[in-house]
Amino acid sequence: MRISAREDKVTSDSDLFSVSESEVEERPSTLGARLTLGGRLGSSASSSMDMPGVLPDEDDDAIANVSQRFRRPALGAQSIQRSLDESEPEEVDASALESFVLDALEPGQIGEPKSDYVLEEVVDETTRLDSDKLAQFDARQRRLAQEPATGDRICPHCSSDNPPGMRFCVQCGGSLQISAKSALSSRKQPQVRMPPPPTEASRQANPWEIFMISINEDGSDGIVIQLEFLETTVGREGDTRFPTDAFLSPKHARLHIEKGKLFIEDLYSLNGTFLKLRDEVKLTPGDTFLMGRQVLRFERFEQSISPKTKSSDGTRYMGSPAPGGNYKILQVGIGGVVQNVYCLPESGAVLGREKGDIIFPHDKFMSSRHAQIYTGDDGNCYLVDLTSSNGTWIKIWEKTQLRHNDYIFMGQQLFRIHIKDH
Repeated sequence: MRISAREDKVTSDSDLFSVSESEVEERPSTLGARLTLGGRLGSSASSSMDMPGVLPDEDDDAIANVSQRFRRPALGAQSIQRSLDESEPEEVDASALESFVLDALEPGQIGEPKSDYVLEEVVDETTRLDSDKLAQFDARQRRLAQEPATGDRICPHCSSDNPPGMRFCVQCGGSLQISAKSALSSRKQPQVRMPPPPTEASRQANPWEIFMISINEDGSDGIVIQLEFLETTVGREGDTRFPTDAFLSPKHARLHIEKGKLFIEDLYSLNGTFLKLRDEVKLTPGDTFLMGRQVLRFERFEQSISPKTKSSDGTRYMGSPAPGGNYKILQVGIGGVVQNVYCLPESGAVLGREKGDIIFPHDKFMSSRHAQIYTGDDGNCYLVDLTSSNGTWIKIWEKTQLRHNDYIFMGQQLFRIHIKDH
């Protein structure tokens, strides 16, 4: 017998998965619609973050109601509640927009299926391009092997010449340490890591009063999930199940209780597990964090090129002035696609909807000044929340201790941690 976290009743394992199509359609898209974690939260290094594709109507009442879910500050924290509705979007005539789209399409383009011939032609053309690219690279490698070495390095991704000593391509940024064949195959065969199996602790009773409180859409407390064992797996198919949450992995995260302390680890889930910031946190390249609907990733520039860098024939490279810092912020879209890249100045930047160095003016779930990244005295970059309404969330990469009144977010589920006598 399992307890379904969506209903406050005891059901059998088979009943948990007996969800009709009408029930799924009636179920509102909650957190995913709010945070845009659309192909979202891509979580693992080899994966991507996916946000739901369907978002609620952005009327003032809906946004104000949805935002209440995230506005409850941790116990003892002083939070400045800012309005998310300071600026109104321009109204768009739906009929005029539909007419514009239809006029832009060519006759016969609507609802006309593509023939099998066209699909086969695209597949054959893609295969041919990959083969031609590899053949071209091999030909150039043989030619260079017969000629005197010039010190140049050829990129296995774009076949561009690079100055001697470069580790990354100056044109596409790809690594110069791998061969052309591995460059092509790495994109076709992503590595998938399997979650570790549960341990003996999953059958040992928990003597401490530790539980999770589900947060409803209006910000009120929902059902209470008692952690009955020293180890609990959360997911669509875990010990604590949310079978209708399509953004949860089958086994998404695991909770551990050790000597009265609670820990959480992500089980290589697709969309990741996130912890709401209480204090500042040090960023390392690859860290992913959430702000409003934005999925952002902190990374280092792949290469550093001096303004006087020259090619083998003595020609200097032309390009935009360097931003001065060594790091960048990537805006990750559905399917892990990088939508925008923001150069992070050496002194750091303020991120927000209206005020700051990096702004997202159309994200009404982001505060005017939401968070800040700054460089500390030790040379590391730190992320801190600027008392935003909906908070800033950092993705966890390793087993992390949870404290009383911490908030965790996975899939479309938002929980507050309660530890008695903390």
